[in-house]
Amino acid sequence: MWERTWQAWKGKGVQFVGIGLLDSKEACAGFIRRHNLTFANGYDGDGKVAKLYGFTYQPFWAVIGKDGSLVKAGYGPAGEAELVSMLRTVAR
Repeated sequence: MWERTWQAWKGKGVQFVGIGLLDSKEACAGFIRRHNLTFANGYDGDGKVAKLYGFTYQPFWAVIGKDGSLVKAGYGPAGEAELVSMLRTVAR
């Protein structure tokens, strides 16, 4: 769902970034390969990004505004309709 939504929204004023945490770097890379994710992905081995936005569990998702502020966040999978609704908010 994330990759499909990224494909539909890339070039429309939003960016997707995946951040791996709590797992090993190798496990995160395997997840990216298995799911053929083409949006930017990184690994938060020291937890700096997690601490900055208050990530404490996986999976965690966040919509971050252009100014770096947290627009909305949640734990667990987000539904595609919810994700698209949030993207419409930040892409304006």
